[in-house]
Amino acid sequence: MFRNLSIQCRNLGLLYPLQSQHCHTGVQSTGEILKGTWYPPHQYHSNSHEEGLHTSSTLPLDDVPPKNAKVVVCGGGMVGTSVLYHLAMLGWGADTVMLEQGRIGGTSSWRGSGFLGGVKLIKPEMNVLQSSKRLAQELAEAGHDTGWKQSGGLHLARARDRMTHFRKMKAIAEARGTECYMLTPKEVSEKCEILNTSDIVGALWVPEDGVCDSYKLTYTLLKLALEKGSHVVEECQLSRVVVHDHHRVVAVETSKGMIECDYIVNTGGLWARKIGQMSEPHVKVPVHPAEHYFLYTQPLDEINPMMPAVRDPDANIYMREFNGGFLCGGFEKWAKPSFEREDLPGQLQERDQLEDWDHFHVLLKEMLHRAPIMKNSVLGRLSNTSCAFSMDHRWIIGMVPELTNYLVAAGLRSGGSSAAGGIGSIIAELIVHGVPPLDAYDLDTLRFLPAHNNIKFLADRVREVPGIHYSIAYPFADFTTGRCLRMSPIFPKLKAAGAVFGQVMGYERPSYFQPKEIVDAEDYSGDSDNSAPFHMAVTKTWTKPLWFHYAADEYAACRERVAILDYSSFAKYDVWSKGSEVVQAMQYLCSNDVDIPVGGIIHTGMQNSCGGYENDCSLARIAPNHYMMIAPTIQQTRCGTWLKRNLPADGSVVMSDVTSMYTAICIMGPLARQVLSELTDVDLSTKAFPFFSFKEIDVGLTNGIRAMNITHTGELGWVLYIPNEYALHVYSNLVSVGKKYDMLHAGYYAMRSLRIEKFYAFLGQDLDSTTTPLECGRGFRVKLSKKIDFIGREALERQKKEGVRRLYVQLQLQDHNPEVDPWAWGGEPIYRNDVFVGITTTTGYGYTLNNLICLGFVRKYDENGEMAYVTPDYVMDGDYEVDVAGVRYSASVTLRSPSLPCKFPEPQDNRYLATQT
Repeated sequence: MFRNLSIQCRNLGLLYPLQSQHCHTGVQSTGEILKGTWYPPHQYHSNSHEEGLHTSSTLPLDDVPPKNAKVVVCGGGMVGTSVLYHLAMLGWGADTVMLEQGRIGGTSSWRGSGFLGGVKLIKPEMNVLQSSKRLAQELAEAGHDTGWKQSGGLHLARARDRMTHFRKMKAIAEARGTECYMLTPKEVSEKCEILNTSDIVGALWVPEDGVCDSYKLTYTLLKLALEKGSHVVEECQLSRVVVHDHHRVVAVETSKGMIECDYIVNTGGLWARKIGQMSEPHVKVPVHPAEHYFLYTQPLDEINPMMPAVRDPDANIYMREFNGGFLCGGFEKWAKPSFEREDLPGQLQERDQLEDWDHFHVLLKEMLHRAPIMKNSVLGRLSNTSCAFSMDHRWIIGMVPELTNYLVAAGLRSGGSSAAGGIGSIIAELIVHGVPPLDAYDLDTLRFLPAHNNIKFLADRVREVPGIHYSIAYPFADFTTGRCLRMSPIFPKLKAAGAVFGQVMGYERPSYFQPKEIVDAEDYSGDSDNSAPFHMAVTKTWTKPLWFHYAADEYAACRERVAILDYSSFAKYDVWSKGSEVVQAMQYLCSNDVDIPVGGIIHTGMQNSCGGYENDCSLARIAPNHYMMIAPTIQQTRCGTWLKRNLPADGSVVMSDVTSMYTAICIMGPLARQVLSELTDVDLSTKAFPFFSFKEIDVGLTNGIRAMNITHTGELGWVLYIPNEYALHVYSNLVSVGKKYDMLHAGYYAMRSLRIEKFYAFLGQDLDSTTTPLECGRGFRVKLSKKIDFIGREALERQKKEGVRRLYVQLQLQDHNPEVDPWAWGGEPIYRNDVFVGITTTTGYGYTLNNLICLGFVRKYDENGEMAYVTPDYVMDGDYEVDVAGVRYSASVTLRSPSLPCKFPEPQDNRYLATQT
């Protein structure tokens, strides 16, 4: 395949042409290539000790660590150095020590790509990237050498769907103040004439983006931190993290002595998971290394020093100018895990792998295609190093659930120049002030379960994760590896019924169901890149999805007949005490009044000190001293952590995660009462078993089924919490009886449409730790008159008195054609009277309203661009538009749950409104 390529490798002055796909260069190691090059040591970021010696000789490092410190930072890469720098800038320099097991300046993040900026659909990621870019710019403007160049960022597209993705990115970036342009292929050639544009359909141009020299930037941060009194110790191996009373770190044990500390920050990169295992209890840091390639060439006259930072995501490659030559890399679609047996290297030079040209040739071919002049280049070095990737491709930032003073910043993929500056600021602010400078709900450590830290799971998943980096961010994107991890007992029955599964918190749950004739025709054998022998939900379109009509049928069954749904993935906790202690404890944790009669159910938030949501749940009072808590699936770790940290320390109140003990089956729809009545002798009438109530009932031949008259969508129905050993029996009986009522199976997509149409907010999608009940129409669930104080009360009282700065709204697109126009999938800018006022959180098709529905928050900005107090009158008095992939569609707005027609309406006094003004 590479027979005619003239790119050459240089090893000790010898030239090795790449003659074929399977040709090996004869190079023994990257170190041998390096010896023959002309660059100064730091410019290639050598894996030898020369670089570390160079850095150490010019900086005042400590020979031994201090015996006491406020903060110990474990890992001297770019992220650790950024944390050190930001702590120093906040006045904690003299009280912070950073430990590096090798030589300072030798970790791979010091030799990263140096890309700064970029556009992301997820706000926290975008904020981190912009913060990192500003840091490099400000340091450069202050006279420090960071290698910063505002070269601009060029994102190429080979496919129309990629252009739609870019238009979505442009819309949200411009709304937030970042200048962006869509380019034609001709305009791309004008921006960078060395690029081959024959196969692209356009590009996204971000003129304010640029590049830095990762080594120089990290060196500058380290130097400035040391000037503020920070301590840095190299060649210092961590052996143990000492924990007191199973909840707080008190010291770290190293090869150079013990250090007592108040906080520990794990910035170990490749070693972050291993460091997590040095404490008791272990801290889960679900990262795994995979090979990552950097290609450096020697200088080439045709390269402009201000060449844009080029990303070609459809080819999985990136390239930039570096010291007159090319610096290129890529995130191959299927990566190679490294150190699968956990035999992690002790030093950086052992971390680098042999150059695997057979594996790299796919990326190299694309590089040569995109920049044909590269064929005239002389190779300086191909670096194959191991980088740590998280199990879901996102960064891991924040306080861990296992310990109260242990923080993690890990999973930064290749290097960290693009994100390290912003992440260091988040960690430092969290330590010094107790709150981060921005909400990082999507990135925190509480999104994982212990199962996610399993090494075999991680090794399987990491094959796929690097390729996600440049994938099109289609709706409901999911992984094909690491599947079949958590399944309810009725999973085989659901699969046979045509379920198409999506995964959340490792749990396989039906997204929708296909007809039996399609299921029977499918082969479930799987393939080499698919660890799940069943249908996986895929939505590879920005327009009307292929599953639209399946979800429509399921939706209709939920509203007009009866449907059966699997709710097993919901997080479930039992909380109890010997006496009334549990009532007092839950009153303190909850903003609603949860001292309800036995058999009642109440919906409540658990707020933090700022009034934001830490949990949003339903509480069923099982007994005077016993509650069962139901929360969103993604809240399982968050629930347990919040309870553990805020329940009485004397052990008078006990909690237990019972998520895996119960199969939860929902029977939903106006005929649900008839179906369930045939299997139980309990009176299910509205008077005997009203909405928001609980009973233990018999179903079929079983007993002890916790039945709750609540569906989380506002439809009539019951959720049955069934001990797992009874699950198949109950399910089979329900399906058998349901046939006479034309009952259908329904999945998550139908449930999602139901709740969006009814204006129900969900935690993790619409609500986060910065959202208060008063902002999202749930003030009626906050009981400020409770005699018992609760967390967040003071903040909510103040907000109620002063007013709110945003309000939760439902928008219906007015001039949108769902048959041909791109859909709103979440993250779209909202405009009021042509002024940007917010972002959609979740969106979906309302099958009753026959329209696309968008949920989100509307803000009001003053003349200085600051958020001002907003009122319902302000919200309702305006003309609204939603920007969907660059096209603005007019929209109507409401602050209340709509009244939807129903074939079998319940009495109006039982009607439940999830959102009220």
